[in-house]
Amino acid sequence: MHQLTILHTNDLHSQLDQWPYVTSLIKQKRQEALERGDDVLLFDIGDHSDRANPITEGLMGRGNVELLNAMNYDAVTIGNNEGITFSKQQLNDLYQDATFEVLLGNLYDDDKRATWCKPSTTYTLQNGTTIGVIGVTIPFYSFYDRLGWKATDAAEAIAEEIERLQDCDFLILLSHLGLSTDEQLATDYPKLDLILGSHTHHILENGKKVNRTWINQCGRSGTHLGEVTVQFDPSYKEIRVVSHPVVDVEEDAETTKLLEKLERESAKSLNEEIAEIEERLAVDWYEPSPFTTLLGEALTEWCEADLSMVNAGVLLDSIQHGAVTKRMLHQICPHPINPAKVRVKGETILQVIEESASKDMVHLKLHGFGFRGKVVGYTYFDHVTQKGDTFYIRGEQLELHKDYTLATLDMYTFSPLYPVLQAQEARYYMPEFLRDVLAWKLKQQVIKPS
Repeated sequence: MHQLTILHTNDLHSQLDQWPYVTSLIKQKRQEALERGDDVLLFDIGDHSDRANPITEGLMGRGNVELLNAMNYDAVTIGNNEGITFSKQQLNDLYQDATFEVLLGNLYDDDKRATWCKPSTTYTLQNGTTIGVIGVTIPFYSFYDRLGWKATDAAEAIAEEIERLQDCDFLILLSHLGLSTDEQLATDYPKLDLILGSHTHHILENGKKVNRTWINQCGRSGTHLGEVTVQFDPSYKEIRVVSHPVVDVEEDAETTKLLEKLERESAKSLNEEIAEIEERLAVDWYEPSPFTTLLGEALTEWCEADLSMVNAGVLLDSIQHGAVTKRMLHQICPHPINPAKVRVKGETILQVIEESASKDMVHLKLHGFGFRGKVVGYTYFDHVTQKGDTFYIRGEQLELHKDYTLATLDMYTFSPLYPVLQAQEARYYMPEFLRDVLAWKLKQQVIKPS
């Protein structure tokens, strides 16, 4: 009887202070498996990168790839943080130096597959058993389209690869699709023996079995390490699944040293001066403030809209007068949030104004949807004024049934915060984030460095 040990991570989201502990546990579990005589495979299931982290931002994800290389990962798939928060050129460059395979069956450049990925791969164990591995990511069609990619249906890609790998003894899917989708895939594609999932940040302490298929997912931010052991017997396979909490382990010194090097390298980019301002730009999360107003004006101009809405909570701090660097804007506005524009009726604008002013919305502690702040805060509407009970847009009385173009944050178009905006068709401005729009605005109206 021969045994395969599969170790896997997902959704680190560049929580790099946790990474030395994760790698310590990986090394421990890998060594234990090798001493047993097991074959060992190591996979990451996407969203290892997150541009909210300064190392990821400064090196555009290449530091994350170096961290994965150092741990001898066998293969990864990408998450939405790799796929839609980097420009097309940055994603094309991201895995140039990777020593692992990138498995991705549902992303194309026009009708051709990108040179840096492949839909599946195979491994042959010591006893001759063949393992087929497929990778797919969640196809955020409109976002990928704006970046110049063509995302396709994940299920169709999986079916095609299952057919291609039909002679393999054991099939694994690396899925950045979410748990509910994985459960459906287990039902629809019973030839899959194991689905290693991600995206929805579930912790499955002992996995989940759907019909004959095992599913595992191990949380977010490096809190857990997944381990699957498969015993191969000529007549059956025995699978055991566990997600180990990353606790009571010492940090890995080699990883810490590598992170220190990457931090120095990222500083070269982040310390670049982009503008100089003569006066402090203050932000208040709960009241109107100059910095929130500036961001609202910038959004309106960038998206060429009639008006804009932006919540103060996306600005984590004020900017002091003097030199403004990339690092400062990243610290103040770290979110992977893009500008968006929607066409709405005047009555929708009134509804959103009313909802945004509610105490519950202002004090809402928001998590997810790209937001990396604390609270939603006060919402500023650019080019909107009020006299008594009457609202005006660009000096003209708001008309309930007139169409207006509203510039805002992409998260409002796909989160449940404002259902009336979620229902609208949006145009996304990519690959720029809010901090890029801020930098553009600051350069326009302040003294530039000489």
